[in-house]
Amino acid sequence: MKSPTAMLFLSAFLLFALRIRGIFTQSNEQTSHVVLLGSTRSDGTREFRCGGSYIGRNVVLAGAHCVTGKNQPTLDTVRFGSGTNNVMHFRIVNHTLHYRYKPQFEYHNMAVYYLDAQPDSVGAGRFKPACILKPHMKQGIVQMVGDSSNGRGLSLQSTSLDVVASEKCHEYYNPIPKLRFGVLLCCFCAMNSDTTECSNMHSSPLQLVINRNGKSVPFLIGHKSIGKACGVKSPAVFTRYGSYYEWLETITNLPLEATDCFSRY
Repeated sequence: MKSPTAMLFLSAFLLFALRIRGIFTQSNEQTSHVVLLGSTRSDGTREFRCGGSYIGRNVVLAGAHCVTGKNQPTLDTVRFGSGTNNVMHFRIVNHTLHYRYKPQFEYHNMAVYYLDAQPDSVGAGRFKPACILKPHMKQGIVQMVGDSSNGRGLSLQSTSLDVVASEKCHEYYNPIPKLRFGVLLCCFCAMNSDTTECSNMHSSPLQLVINRNGKSVPFLIGHKSIGKACGVKSPAVFTRYGSYYEWLETITNLPLEATDCFSRY
């Protein structure tokens, strides 16, 4: 039997999930967790190739492909505050790949990246950790946030996407070499065929902003792994964080419960 707190959270989640497309309002607080991961060139400039999300202390979540891709420069930097006047950079000092991840497949495409400082402290509260959405969302509207400046990290773009049921998504991606078992529970699908205006950066975060008690809190669904989310007739596939909830709690030692997360906002 679910606790009253869990039922309240689930009710708020379902209410928001069933709203119609196009009502998203964005504030910096709802996207301050969104980061860009990249490499530092010899001249000191930076190039970004992945999106990610800050979830607390010195921990960032992003795709494992970001650090395992062939012929790529060393992934060493994370940018916070893209598109704002509060840009800050942190060094990546370590990372942990999901133990079942294999580079030739899209399954378990997840890594935890550790920074050289704690952004919420160093940034004087400007960067708030996102929450993790544990229930599997089967319908509704979600929001993808990613770089819109071709890897320069100058701005972020938010786009509303329709959730695509796993059964339907399975029809598009079964079988392909990178998803040889089709779309499993570890995956999540979403798309918006009506616009081409969305970030195509790998590992761009997918989130649901939940309103409760006057607070608007971003809950992470996952990050983009394969396909285009906009302007095409097939959905993009995202790595779904809810499938890895226990692993994330164990590996990060962070409090991920919804009530704990709401208290930070």
